[in-house]
Amino acid sequence: MTKKRLVALAATMALALPGVASAGSNDMDVIVDGTTGAQTRSVAVSVADLNLASNSGMRRADSRLIRASKQVCGYVSGSIMPVSEDYRTCYGAAIDSARSDLTMMAQRQS
Repeated sequence: MTKKRLVALAATMALALPGVASAGSNDMDVIVDGTTGAQTRSVAVSVADLNLASNSGMRRADSRLIRASKQVCGYVSGSIMPVSEDYRTCYGAAIDSARSDLTMMAQRQS
């Protein structure tokens, strides 16, 4: 493969990837973003199977958001490493943003 073709392929993939990432997302997904250092991770959390107008549905959704926030910020279950300030900052921002999006979604559903 020539250098020109390789560059063209890389450019095509770079332009296509954001569309692929959002293709699996729908209006019943909460996107959880976590930034640690220079790295940002995202995960889509589906709440389509939950009734957000009920307390139990909101509790289950919140549980999913907590788990996803820990995941995107690098939490490892059973780790003996102490929780860093960077992790706390990442987790706080991730869960606050996700809960805000969930609240707006619940208001639209009611």
